[in-house]
Amino acid sequence: MGALAQMVLPFQVEATDETLTANAGWVLLGEFIQGLGFNRWLQQEMPKLGSGNGYEATAYMTSLVLMLNGGGRSLEDMRTLKSDSALSTLLKLGVLPSTDAVSDWLRRIGAGEGLLGLSRINRRIVATRIRQTGITAHTAQWGCFANHR
Repeated sequence: MGALAQMVLPFQVEATDETLTANAGWVLLGEFIQGLGFNRWLQQEMPKLGSGNGYEATAYMTSLVLMLNGGGRSLEDMRTLKSDSALSTLLKLGVLPSTDAVSDWLRRIGAGEGLLGLSRINRRIVATRIRQTGITAHTAQWGCFANHR
């Protein structure tokens, strides 16, 4: 496809047939999550499916983490992720659950062993970060915070 005429700014824009995403920054977060071992931890710590019809915990949690870090404020904001085929392809997300399915899943894990599993994963993430940095004091000890305990 042809290039558009340059007007003022020192760059050119070209049309392409490639799939594009406005959420390219989420790719870095998605890769970080995968590199951290988040999906493996979810498979180990979260309750197993009661039936063969549902999604794995990784499908729900990866979607939620991406959506929340991307500025999402409600489950409806997950539609942005679900409708972004380029992002889903880059992160190899596969089929993503609907907002109704995520809502049902959150209710189920909140009523059962799910919160305990998430707590164990949180401790693993913190422990991994402490091992990587060697920093063990992660509280505010300066300025106005020093006098307010």
